[in-house]
Amino acid sequence: MTQERLEALRSLRRQAQQLQEQLRNLPVIQDSVRGSMIEYPYIERRVVVSGMDELQGKRLRKQLQTKLEKIQEEIEAMELWLNEVDDAQMRMILRLRYRNGLSWQKVAVAMGHYDEQYPRRKCKKFMDQLKNDEDDEFPMIK
Repeated sequence: MTQERLEALRSLRRQAQQLQEQLRNLPVIQDSVRGSMIEYPYIERRVVVSGMDELQGKRLRKQLQTKLEKIQEEIEAMELWLNEVDDAQMRMILRLRYRNGLSWQKVAVAMGHYDEQYPRRKCKKFMDQLKNDEDDEFPMIK
């Protein structure tokens, strides 16, 4: 897991919410028809008819659902990774910062500290260690 990927978690959550909103509010088309009353005096009237274009709606719904499923899979993978972090304090920092989107100052206050540098440094140290561990597992071939 990289810091860039963790930082994308907030954006992915927002994007998933937007896609869900788009699925609820698929585009509606409108048209009008002319008709008359069934009884005398046969006064002509225009009636506005609205609805969703089924063919376009199905296609758009399928595209949006496919995107949403991919995003939800990515979010789920990140959540599983967060749950596997052994250090409870580090797990809390990562969740507050990357999942909940809090500023470093708010993360520090939530943890009972007043210096935003504490969680920031702890996170940087953790991510550097994580990167070093990944480099050790997959040595580069020169």
